[in-house]
Amino acid sequence: MLLAQTGDGIARVGPDGLHLLDAPGRSLADFVVEGRLAEAADLRPVKEIDPERAAFAPPVRRPGKIVVIGLNYRDHAAETDSPLPTFPRFHLIPGSAVTAPGAVVRLPESAPKRVDYEGELAVVIGRTGRDIPEAAAWDFVAGGTVANDLSARDVQFGENPALPMANPALAKGFDGFKPLGPALLTADELRLHDALDLTTEVNGVVRQRSSTAELIFSVPQLLAYVSSFLTLEAGDVLLTGTPGGTGIADGRFLAAGDVVSVTLDGIGTLTNAIAPPRAGIRREEG
Repeated sequence: MLLAQTGDGIARVGPDGLHLLDAPGRSLADFVVEGRLAEAADLRPVKEIDPERAAFAPPVRRPGKIVVIGLNYRDHAAETDSPLPTFPRFHLIPGSAVTAPGAVVRLPESAPKRVDYEGELAVVIGRTGRDIPEAAAWDFVAGGTVANDLSARDVQFGENPALPMANPALAKGFDGFKPLGPALLTADELRLHDALDLTTEVNGVVRQRSSTAELIFSVPQLLAYVSSFLTLEAGDVLLTGTPGGTGIADGRFLAAGDVVSVTLDGIGTLTNAIAPPRAGIRREEG
């Protein structure tokens, strides 16, 4: 089942269109956090929505935490001259970084020059757990969505003069740096697809083309490993890693006016425009 949070409410996405479901006052995130996502299958469609005019929101607006997995594709490890990991590498970033499909993402005023795109499959946690067994990991998943793991590379690697230290959490946690959406493919269907085609385009030019079949560590392996260190809570989001073709490989970083689109077959396309840094607020003295 493919579900989306729209400005009108929860909608079911199907080959015959976008249908608003009878769940007044409830959000998709409510069903996820309460562990009641399966009940959405029984919700009655009340009207059809024009997908071209629909305003999509992230499946989860403010995750308690976002877990970002690094170097989980061999070609991305190769393009960054990094050894293949022998265990999953992960960072935690704030839920405040999440933004919606179609939202404008502003370059950070302190780090505007080396912002990179990273198209990814994001997994939304649907059941709280610690020390999750790999064999039971899918029972803790609500579903999957599309993510763009935007990263300020100079901040990530300690090369920004304003912040003379490596800080991956900040590099990936600036406001708006985690677009999510436009829909959530529920776990019962996501687990059947271990080879979702992934494509990232910048201004209509393909930069990344891969498949989730190329993940070094699978979704169950990632959940089992991360949850051995900390509790994964319903509504948390785990980004599974990005394939090769990122801007860090050839210096083609994002600039104001660029439009980035990440597509996962079977889930949808996540598109966001990049804008200049927000003008600073000047305080009057006196």
